[in-house]
Amino acid sequence: MADPGIVEAIRKAGVVGAGGAGFPTHVKAQAKAEVVISNGAECEPLLHKDKELQKHYAALIVEGLELMMAATGASQGVLAVKAKHKDVVSALEKAIKGRRGLRAQTLGNYYPAGDEFSLVYEVTGKLIPPGGIPIQIGAVVDNVETLLNVALAKKQPVTDTFLTVTGAVNAPVTVKLPIGTSVNEALTQAGNAKIKDFGVIDSAMMGRVMDPSEPVAKTTGGLIVLPKGHPLLRKKSASAERIARIGRSACDQCSFCTEFCPRYLLGYSIQPHKVMRSLGFAGADRKVLNEWALLCCECSLCSLYACPEELDPKSVCVAAKAALREKKVDWKSSTLNKSPAPAAHPMLPFRKVPLPRLVRKLGLHDYLADAPLQETRAAIRKVRIPLNQHLGVPALPVVSAGQKVRRGDLVGQIPEGKLAAAVHASIDGVVKSVDSHVMIEA
Repeated sequence: MADPGIVEAIRKAGVVGAGGAGFPTHVKAQAKAEVVISNGAECEPLLHKDKELQKHYAALIVEGLELMMAATGASQGVLAVKAKHKDVVSALEKAIKGRRGLRAQTLGNYYPAGDEFSLVYEVTGKLIPPGGIPIQIGAVVDNVETLLNVALAKKQPVTDTFLTVTGAVNAPVTVKLPIGTSVNEALTQAGNAKIKDFGVIDSAMMGRVMDPSEPVAKTTGGLIVLPKGHPLLRKKSASAERIARIGRSACDQCSFCTEFCPRYLLGYSIQPHKVMRSLGFAGADRKVLNEWALLCCECSLCSLYACPEELDPKSVCVAAKAALREKKVDWKSSTLNKSPAPAAHPMLPFRKVPLPRLVRKLGLHDYLADAPLQETRAAIRKVRIPLNQHLGVPALPVVSAGQKVRRGDLVGQIPEGKLAAAVHASIDGVVKSVDSHVMIEA
């Protein structure tokens, strides 16, 4: 039975998954689990946020892990981290020394080591059911920043986010920023861009192109500045129509996208090359082929590493899933759901993509740089705090224009009976406007 005190503190603090889609952590904390896994793999190229947090706040992360274990009744806690970060491994092992049920597990330097399905398999040896979630095999997975926020939940709500600002900037850095800080303001923390014409993405593989005026959220883990003409920016900016048109004409069905797919290698019924084949079909034939996209985790390995033609199978899979949703087709109703239970492919250990090779393929080698943690919280005078920075429905605003607020005051509450997370003021100031965001000026 979940500890109600811990769960309520997490709920009131507005803690969400900081390493992914922002799933409200108070919901995870109500589950009954056997193991809680701290995801410190941080496999996205150029980002250092999770590494820096584990190095500087190991004790608090372990405390958060133990609180999640207490809430879920788990007897095991595992801190998953890349073996190459010897100083981080040392800090974590020191923090868990003498504590029962805790261990550190080291991972190789490959992508996507931090994928939830891959990580759970590495740690437990078990496969999450197709279309399922970790709790179905008794596991809960939390990002290290999430666990840090869990540890602090009884003292303070989530008002800040940690992120790495890197790429074509003057001084790559990992910073603590008030939630709602603009991308432009965040770049000043790294000495601004060192080129005139640039674009910004929030991560190389699973990220998207960001508008400079856009605010950072609880789930923002990084900002990467790249020259306007960089291939990665061009690919992430391509229209769905262009992606489909080129894919239809150029895909030679080599199946490399499938052979390197981490979910395919775990034994799941996903084959991106068949989804690419669907571009040449219509009607029922296309639907059957589109179903091979249902278990896509959108890691982008197919599009940004495997495809020799520089096509974009990931985006085609995303479009296929959207088309199936319109037809009310999900994994449960899929014809592929009759497949045998998944079993890991014998080539799984040999097709893990080394991160250095991926970085070179992405054209990011010139931007490899440390991004040390700047522990002092940045002084920001204006924020636009999103009311929807989590999975579920937006928080309901509880403030209005002209109202004075203090950092930590509730500005958005969870709608009754809905999946959402509380949102709090990240600076002292006056509310200037309320719509899908709450704008506050000091």
